[in-house]
Amino acid sequence: MSLSVVVEGDADLPVARRLAADAGLPVSLELDQGGKDALDAALPGFANAAKGSPWFVLRDLDRDADCPVGFLRTRNVPSATWLCFRLAVRSAEAWMLADHEGLAPFLGVAASRLPQDPDAIASPTRPLVALAQRGKSRVRKGMVPRPGGSRPTGPLYESLLIEFGTHHWELERAAARSESLRRARAALRALGERWRAFERGGHGA
Repeated sequence: MSLSVVVEGDADLPVARRLAADAGLPVSLELDQGGKDALDAALPGFANAAKGSPWFVLRDLDRDADCPVGFLRTRNVPSATWLCFRLAVRSAEAWMLADHEGLAPFLGVAASRLPQDPDAIASPTRPLVALAQRGKSRVRKGMVPRPGGSRPTGPLYESLLIEFGTHHWELERAAARSESLRRARAALRALGERWRAFERGGHGA
């Protein structure tokens, strides 16, 4: 039993790995699509592959729709027996913001400064950068853009998110503050249960 994982960028991989482990699905393949446009274009191929084995595709909702239901109504998202396609509201960064107990000490800020409802934030990157501005020197230098630059984030923004997601982020804590994360967790768990039943010769499919 193994799971193939698809994400927009490598900063999302730690989150996807934790969700896979929580669902009892060992990851055998990880695909970083380098952006949502490339991910969207490749979705039919992933759905075709998911006819025979479990696939988890994680995409940021961003501002592409008001809500996940609206997105699915306006996009031709393919379905398949073993495909779990989930939208992070508004992005996987919001799911990281949801873990106050892990993120606050990592950044070096008070937990009271973190948003109580991260799913409601239109652009989670902005509060993350604003928090980093008040944080530890290493975090501030890595995550905050240089004055006069054109980038919205600092040079080590993604690598620091990967570090946090890999070593400090806890799914249980984050799911308590993010509905979209709770739904993604439940959907992938359900996929894992169906797949295990199928492997046992049951009727999971």
